[in-house]
Amino acid sequence: MTLRDVAAFAGVSPSTVSSVVRGGASVSEHTRRRVQQAIDELGYRPNLAARRLRSGRSHVIGLALPSVTVPYFREFADSVLRVAREHGLSVLITQTHGDARRERAVCDDPYLRHVDGILLVPVALGQEEAKSLSATKPLVVATASYSAGHADSFDTDLFEAARAVVAHLVAGGRRRIAVLAPGEAQPAENDGRYLGYVAGLRDAGLPVSRRRVVATDEVTFAAGARAARTLVDRAPETDALFAIGDALALGALRGLHDCGREVPADVAVVGFGDVAQAAYCAPTLTTVDPGREELAERAVALLAERAAARASGVCLPEPRHHAVGFRLVERESSAAARA
Repeated sequence: MTLRDVAAFAGVSPSTVSSVVRGGASVSEHTRRRVQQAIDELGYRPNLAARRLRSGRSHVIGLALPSVTVPYFREFADSVLRVAREHGLSVLITQTHGDARRERAVCDDPYLRHVDGILLVPVALGQEEAKSLSATKPLVVATASYSAGHADSFDTDLFEAARAVVAHLVAGGRRRIAVLAPGEAQPAENDGRYLGYVAGLRDAGLPVSRRRVVATDEVTFAAGARAARTLVDRAPETDALFAIGDALALGALRGLHDCGREVPADVAVVGFGDVAQAAYCAPTLTTVDPGREELAERAVALLAERAAARASGVCLPEPRHHAVGFRLVERESSAAARA
């Protein structure tokens, strides 16, 4: 079946079918449904090679992220896939496993050689390394703590988000607040969430106790459970913990249970990421939504725009930094302390 066959079957022009296939916005919803029904009934599949030759584009974007096994990144990838489909794009996914060398080299990755643009989610690159990233194709850096100088970047104000978490816990009567964070000896000093945690404690006139700072080797349920047990052993007086990552927080719920600590009666728990499981665990998990859906929608749209402009020779504004909002999602795990 060809595009012209679909057009004849649907009673529209070939250009209309082409627009629907590309995800163009100039077609009415009624016509789009009619064309899509014709595509489905006829089993039409676009000739991607011919399409690429005509447009100078592959209509594929690359997504480089640490790991699809971490719940937040898995759900972010799902959001990117959904938004990409709406723009008529396919997605190639590669995992960097949080390795700075692989994050630096993602623009030269042979696997992503033919994509129209790359969406990079780094966790290991430092500020200067992120700024020095260069690419021969559109690059968007969707990251928590850095903004890149030669690429568009998206960022949530993690400092203020973490500060809001601590303020929420303090308002609930918590005074001995711990943090679980990825890191070797201690949380990375360039992580806005850790710095916001420290600032939140100081705002409330509370000390920053090193005994209540537990670093983890990875962001997994098991690591969160181990960290919670370490925390109870090291600082048994802890009455709240902020986990920098929902996987850590969900694991911490189990670790605290193993130590005989009730949540939230004895210890309040707050995570970060607002993954789907947070709303269905027991107790349900208070967490921060860092604007994952907004980030996916805006980042993919920007990549699509820049890729189309590059193919047609149109100049676009210089890359810049874009802010994404956050929201504290209050659930059962951080209910106020008992009087």
